[in-house]
Amino acid sequence: MVGQTISHYKIIEKLGEGGMGVVYKAQDTKLDRPVALKFLPQHMTSDAVEKERFVHEARAASALNHPNITTIYEIDEVEGTMFIAMEYCEGRTLRQIVESEQLSIKKVLEIGIQVCEGLALAHEKGIVHRDIKSDNIMLTPRNQAKIMDFGLAKLKGASKLTRTGSTLGTASYMSPEQAQGEDVDRRSDIFSFGIVLYELLTGQLPFRGEHQSAITYSIINEEPQPLARFNNRVSPRLEEIVSKALAKDRDERYQHADDLLADLRRERKALEYVKSGQVTAGSPVPEKRRPSTSRLLRYAIAASAVVAVAVLMLIFNPFNLQIGQQRSVAGGQNSVAVMYFENIPDPEDKDHTGEMLVNLLITSLSQARGLDVISRERLYDIQKDLGHGEAKSITPSLATQIAQRAGVKTMLLGSVLQESPSLAVTARLIDVQSGKIIGSQRLTGYSGERIFALVDSLSALVQDELKVGSPTVTGEKSVAEVTTTSPEAYRSYVEGLELGIKYYFPEAKAALERAIELDKNFAMAYVGLTVVRRGMGDFTGAREALEKAWELSDRVAERERLQIEAAYVSTVQHDYPKAAGILERFLQEYPHETLAAADLHEIYLDLRDFDHARGVLDRALPTNPFDKTLLNFQAYLQTGLGQTNEALRTIDRYITLAPAEPNPYDSKGEIFLMSGEPDSAVYWFKRAIAQRGDFTSCMSVGQIALLRRNYTMAAEYFERLGSTSDQLQKIEAIASRSLIPGHRGRFTEAREGLVALLSSKEAERFSAEQIGVIHEAVIIVSFEAGDYATMMKYASEYSRQLHRSSFNPLYGRDFVAWALMKGGQTERSLQLFNEIAKIKAEDFPRAHRTAEALAGLLAYEQGKFEESRTHFAEELQQEFPNHMPQYFYAVALLKTGRTADAIQELQRMTWMSPISYPPISLRGLTTYMYWPIAAVKAHYWLGIAYEQQGENAKAIKEYKSFLETWKDAEKEWPEMADAKARLKQLTTAGH
Repeated sequence: MVGQTISHYKIIEKLGEGGMGVVYKAQDTKLDRPVALKFLPQHMTSDAVEKERFVHEARAASALNHPNITTIYEIDEVEGTMFIAMEYCEGRTLRQIVESEQLSIKKVLEIGIQVCEGLALAHEKGIVHRDIKSDNIMLTPRNQAKIMDFGLAKLKGASKLTRTGSTLGTASYMSPEQAQGEDVDRRSDIFSFGIVLYELLTGQLPFRGEHQSAITYSIINEEPQPLARFNNRVSPRLEEIVSKALAKDRDERYQHADDLLADLRRERKALEYVKSGQVTAGSPVPEKRRPSTSRLLRYAIAASAVVAVAVLMLIFNPFNLQIGQQRSVAGGQNSVAVMYFENIPDPEDKDHTGEMLVNLLITSLSQARGLDVISRERLYDIQKDLGHGEAKSITPSLATQIAQRAGVKTMLLGSVLQESPSLAVTARLIDVQSGKIIGSQRLTGYSGERIFALVDSLSALVQDELKVGSPTVTGEKSVAEVTTTSPEAYRSYVEGLELGIKYYFPEAKAALERAIELDKNFAMAYVGLTVVRRGMGDFTGAREALEKAWELSDRVAERERLQIEAAYVSTVQHDYPKAAGILERFLQEYPHETLAAADLHEIYLDLRDFDHARGVLDRALPTNPFDKTLLNFQAYLQTGLGQTNEALRTIDRYITLAPAEPNPYDSKGEIFLMSGEPDSAVYWFKRAIAQRGDFTSCMSVGQIALLRRNYTMAAEYFERLGSTSDQLQKIEAIASRSLIPGHRGRFTEAREGLVALLSSKEAERFSAEQIGVIHEAVIIVSFEAGDYATMMKYASEYSRQLHRSSFNPLYGRDFVAWALMKGGQTERSLQLFNEIAKIKAEDFPRAHRTAEALAGLLAYEQGKFEESRTHFAEELQQEFPNHMPQYFYAVALLKTGRTADAIQELQRMTWMSPISYPPISLRGLTTYMYWPIAAVKAHYWLGIAYEQQGENAKAIKEYKSFLETWKDAEKEWPEMADAKARLKQLTTAGH
């Protein structure tokens, strides 16, 4: 065919041939560009049904527009022969590259990231490749990866892969479900791509055989050889990534290409850190999250739930909140860290024997009077901060680093020498500073069923070495009495904790429920189940598990009992002063537990006891001077109290501790924003984004760009926010884009986008609390559009959903009361307000503030502006002095003649986007989704305020700014008509 012209394509040369047909390079004579033409064999399209299906697939694939996917230009048929015109790419396939050279780890990661980005887009569009292999991925001379042949695999699958030349190559890349003839989805592509990654890293295929049946058997039944066997440069973390992609059970595999993409990006970042000398080879980059990073979660979860979750994290901490530095805190005279027990017969510790010994010893030793035992959670957090969070075993030098950061005097290291027919264990107590062995013990002859007796004996020996008294004298209980008598139940419990720390909540739930099945009275398993269910959005189930843990709290050690009691008192009894008292006692006994200090600080903030909140941090930081969470909290507290210089000094200490993390830079940006310096804020937000491209600082930069009418920049940063594997953050990013039409006065457009998001499959994954801000946004834009029927509909739906699942006694009734008032049902609105006003502060710590804010809003809607102002002023008295601006309060100030105060509040609204601290009740009306509308309307009211003061030039400027922002509004809203009239009058008078 070379030299012929088919349609408007002149064929230049033959590129290749295979089971799917012949590929030629051709010149598009119409557009004067090179293309690749793939001619499909007649037998592939002879079936009319298959042909129609193939055409449909090709059309869908042609809609994919991504730099890492070859573009399909068209599909056509000439004289009974079907062909596809595609983008022509110069370069080599990954198969050709692997056969000729060994790629560096960095190169493999760069290729893998590009391919993943292309797959993620295709999967998002509902398109599955079904034939990912190294022959179908091209690398151009500019090192750009291109996935080829999208849309062709479905037809190929119908041919049963029987043709010579395609069978073995394709069969070697099939997923287990594909090999067994089952339906495939995006996870099949992920498995096939895992094979490609394995091939790039080793030069070998993970599943091989002499014929197709042998390959199929290997894919379904055999595990591939470890990557390190062929490439000793592969880090343990990269090995885990590839192993997860190659999980035979598709439910255990990466569920989305985005998740795999995020892990590959983190591994690339880790490699960069290795080159800079900041961490050791193979270490994952520490990735920190501050509490309540997501604004959706920040505003959607009730305060009581937040406190309860935080308290429970003392026991089961899935967030990495502990920190440190190379320096150490001077260890207490009797402080100990139980570091690890190496399982020599089972290095992977698959049966969790070593982990069980660590946890049981911590529980047993924590009963000893005068002995400060560091929790396993804190030790694990420090381990992660050192870049070894995924390590299966700990070296003595790493153990020393962890113990030094924990600030302890001694550490306990051990080994499991034998597991069957009975346990043989050694333990060494070591002075952290000198490295000298204080004492060494060896215990043998304990069967696996007697692991609790072994721990009791070892605990007694350790206490004797530390001279803290004998358990028989101090009246301590056997470790079985404060945990469980079932070794298998405890094993499942430890497995559940490990899975929960990794965010594998469904698997963690199953493991903890299995522990409870084996021992119905296992209190700590119920505590773990409480946190896991919360993580899954099952708040009712979480409360039931917590209540059961409380019933059984006499079966735990004093340390755990205090933690359970604090959680129960705050969540179930809503007695925050009592919960504060419990945590105060806990911190006296266990001063190193910084999470308890953070939780107590939060409770005092909810009680508006700023002196005690500050006192908690002042006591905790000298004990834990390198704790980033406490420093972050202290900086925000100082900001809220108006102590900007002190806050900046505190946050600079945080930056010194964590210069490679995004969060301290983000916090510094928010401090500047709260202090009236938005330009400085943007600088620091961008510093955070430089550390991690999808960090929540993207939201802040996008919001400020929105206020400045830079809609292109706003959209760019909201898009960046969504480039993450965090599904809730993706929803947040989509919701943020609806801020743009809302800011421009296009309320119907904004509402339609939000309603579509609420009804999407993505939203179905989350609880009403988690995406409550989306409901609130729909209510707000309906209010602005004057569509009070829709406002009422979504307020009622939101309230019903919250009522079913929320611990918060308010459950969205404030929005219903507002909607009733706007709909003209004043009596019903006030009746509902009276019900809300009866909520006691002990049932909901923000009850008084919420009632005052709602009273102010309802009075505002009735035109009772003096009454409205009084209520809002009372509500804001319960917040920090440096509070977020409140739109309705500002207008009420203006309406009651307090023009100077109104101007100050309105001015702040025009440059301050909502941040995480300090909180405000009626959150939807004062933060996040209402602020872009309120910030625009603030210019209108500022115009009126300046006009009243006779400052006509300023008034003209504000009116123009307001009208310019809403120049493309969907209709002329009442404020626009009034602003035009006022502007005309002022400009006419000026002439």
